Amino acid sequence: MQNESTINEITDRELLRRYAEQASAVAFAELVRRHLPPVFSAALRRVNGEHALAQDVTQMVFADFASKAGRIPAQMPVGGWLHRHTGFVASKMVAAERRRRDREHVAATMNEMNAATTLDPEADQWSATAPLLDAAMDTLPAADRDALVLRYFEQKDFRTIGQALGLTDDSAQKRVSRALEKLHQLLTRRGVATSGGALASMLALHALGSAPAALAGEISTNALAAAATGGRTLGAALSGLTTAARLQTGALALTAIVVAVVAGHALVQPSATTPATSGATVVARTNPSDPTPEPHAAQSKPVAVAPALDTVSLVDAAAAAWRNSQGVAATSKALSFLMQISPRDLPAALTRVETITQTEVRSLLTTNLLNLWAETDPTAALAWTSAHPEANRFDVRQGMLNVIAAKDPNAVVQMASKTGSANFQPVGERVTATLFRTLARNNLPDAFAKLGGISNPNDRGQALRGILEIVQTDADRERIFALVTAINDDEIRVQARRATVEQWAGQHPEAAAAYVAKAEPAWERTRLMDSLGLTWLQSHPQQAADWWLAQAPGPDTLVKIINVWAQQDANAAGTWLKQHPPGPTSDTARMTFARQVADLDPESALRWAETVSDASVRENAIDHVYTNWNARDAAAASTFLGKSGWPAERVVRLQKSPPTKP
Repeated sequence: MQNESTINEITDRELLRRYAEQASAVAFAELVRRHLPPVFSAALRRVNGEHALAQDVTQMVFADFASKAGRIPAQMPVGGWLHRHTGFVASKMVAAERRRRDREHVAATMNEMNAATTLDPEADQWSATAPLLDAAMDTLPAADRDALVLRYFEQKDFRTIGQALGLTDDSAQKRVSRALEKLHQLLTRRGVATSGGALASMLALHALGSAPAALAGEISTNALAAAATGGRTLGAALSGLTTAARLQTGALALTAIVVAVVAGHALVQPSATTPATSGATVVARTNPSDPTPEPHAAQSKPVAVAPALDTVSLVDAAAAAWRNSQGVAATSKALSFLMQISPRDLPAALTRVETITQTEVRSLLTTNLLNLWAETDPTAALAWTSAHPEANRFDVRQGMLNVIAAKDPNAVVQMASKTGSANFQPVGERVTATLFRTLARNNLPDAFAKLGGISNPNDRGQALRGILEIVQTDADRERIFALVTAINDDEIRVQARRATVEQWAGQHPEAAAAYVAKAEPAWERTRLMDSLGLTWLQSHPQQAADWWLAQAPGPDTLVKIINVWAQQDANAAGTWLKQHPPGPTSDTARMTFARQVADLDPESALRWAETVSDASVRENAIDHVYTNWNARDAAAASTFLGKSGWPAERVVRLQKSPPTKP
């Protein structure tokens, strides 16, 4: 197993790449280990010290991180993305869990509690600062926020900060100092009486707390399972499934973690004592009757033979572990038995599984044995599933196809094409991306030629994502654009150009903007602007919004900007929107913003709705926000209405409107 010092030398970006491209559970677990304390600390502050709610927020943040790993801009520090997303998730959860409390009431309550329970002036000062800290951080420019996160929330030195942000050591120190002063000014305006030096000391001492010891493993399990089920939380993902499907989904996530962690192979580099493999990751396993570890070489298709007693015993032991429980502990125990089965005995083990009558247990055993087999010989494992229809009900073929796609893309092309046709059958998002990444590395023109055989736009989008993963330099991008321009099919050409611009925007948005501003024909330019603007907003919303509006002023552009920006940082989005006075150009955006923030702050949402200049649109927005607020918290909504000062006609109308379900 790779030692800790070597693991620590791998950058966050490299770990993220390994997870996004190879689904490396150990790489993801290492990212969780590194970033769990600052994420949990930020969540705890944002939910005003409620540990259970902070754990829920942290779980959701890492679940989203797992599902969006491949779309995080390359220049954005992982810690910065996690801190911003923690704010977004916490705001949503606080709104759902604690709607009856407004910010002033929470702050007043905390101050009273602190005054009654502590005599430590420094603790008092931190208690007054903590509830406001992250909201103030949210309003900072992204570059300043990232610098403070790295320095105080992750406790990095200036050299590391400079490397992460592309700065010299001195420039990194200056960036942190300027950002700290901006933060100090923001907190001062919010009533926090402290000096800049005292703020730095408090952040150094208190910004990074400890997280519950068991949370890291739980997060890795649930986040990977959520990513495998489309980004939903594990509970939500499993709630609508049958018992067998629930067990299978949970076990798949645990398999990724337990296999990787126990074997210790995901981060191991080839060495004199660790033979390198050219294809699938190989896990060395031993059989009690054969003390010699299996070689790390490619395996030929094992021949099914009568199972030895030890193989039978191992399968039965795993079945017993799962028979009465399918939780984390039971799955870990079951997998520890299965991993002792030699690769050559896996067909025999699967034959033994067929004799087990309990459907749920048989499903779990089949799925996990095939996953283990796919590590050493995915082609043979895939052939086995074709000969056993029952196995095709289990979600195992995708992992095998993905391994084959990285080694022999033409084999997957043949499997994914209809007989006598160039049209592709769906092979899954992950496999399609891997397949076309490999094709592009081998022969870029051929990869683009094969795009024409994909009729489904979603599948084509995944193929384009795979192709664009090979882009490393401006020269690579120029080759891509040259090939895209030669595509005759308008739909495919535009989709390919948009995908290229999105990928470029994640790395160098200003350069992409210069290209888009001159792109021809004009009708394609508008769609390219959408792709660039929506991607750029994820990393630098202020710059993206100003650029986009300058290029295409109008209500549609404003609405698109606000739709994305308000989800990330409602305060900053609202401040920006205030620069655009009420009128036909901004009415729809103001209504959109009111609806976006209605769950977070319904009173502010109603005030925003009130600024819409068009009477019909204004009343419609007010009705929508108030009716939903009234359904969630009738007392608070009624109290606001009584002190709103609104025209009597509107008040009476809202009082009579029946509440709808939230």
